[in-house]
Amino acid sequence: MPIRHNPYAQRYSLWLRGNLHAHTNLSDGELSPDDTLDAFARRGYDFVALTDHDIVASPNGLHPQILFLSGVEHSAQQHILRVNVTSTLPRDLSYQSVIDLTLQEDGLVILNHPNWGENYDHWHHAQLLHLERYHGIEIYNNVIEYLEGSPYALDRWDLLLSEGKRVWGYANEDTHRVFQMGSAWNAVNVHERSREAVLDALKEGRFYASTGVVLEEISVEDGYYRVRATNAREMRLISMHGEVVERSPGHIATFSLHKARGYARVEAFGEGQSRAWTQPVFLE
Repeated sequence: MPIRHNPYAQRYSLWLRGNLHAHTNLSDGELSPDDTLDAFARRGYDFVALTDHDIVASPNGLHPQILFLSGVEHSAQQHILRVNVTSTLPRDLSYQSVIDLTLQEDGLVILNHPNWGENYDHWHHAQLLHLERYHGIEIYNNVIEYLEGSPYALDRWDLLLSEGKRVWGYANEDTHRVFQMGSAWNAVNVHERSREAVLDALKEGRFYASTGVVLEEISVEDGYYRVRATNAREMRLISMHGEVVERSPGHIATFSLHKARGYARVEAFGEGQSRAWTQPVFLE
């Protein structure tokens, strides 16, 4: 099966774990910016983006144990996560303008919690399809576990992928309270421990998203998608329109891509509700 684009073509030995969506007491979070970074560092996170509502947090202290990414949650009617930026934007801008201006700052753009709300439509499908050049969507957002709607947006992701959009899937805590810490993360595969390497991986799709399952290896070559985890009990190969092409019990899976169409991604299931999601490989 010819591969059109493989985000895991380049592989490194180093994996770093982090959260891209966290609030402090500058907006509606529980802790100060410095205490938030310290709390994540104690839980073994390697990088964290502080993304308060319409204000950019600037920690006062030094935090060499964790990579700090500046950011902001642009909180117009629909919310946009802007990571690696130092500016806020007027809330009356068009969403495409917010995306474009963020990219001009070399920022990462994620559309937040698409299935939030009683109608599961914080982002309408037509909007997700129409907007261009954003990096991806939150396929899991922990705070929506406690609000209306669904914390998952895998259905929205598969719809976009099936219609030809190249977008990545991110799992974020949307941290407001300490008890949320450790509930979701993105693990990037990088050549060095630096902000630049982390951001490159997040933009290029060289990462996986997780709510508890740890993936040790992801490789796509010779027509096979291989994944190895430490704590998975089942893995599934997902393709067009969310079709489960193949299932594999256990923590190691080697999937042939010959039955997949358009794209292929892997979901890993652990104990309870813990899961992990690789990024899609796009097929000819």
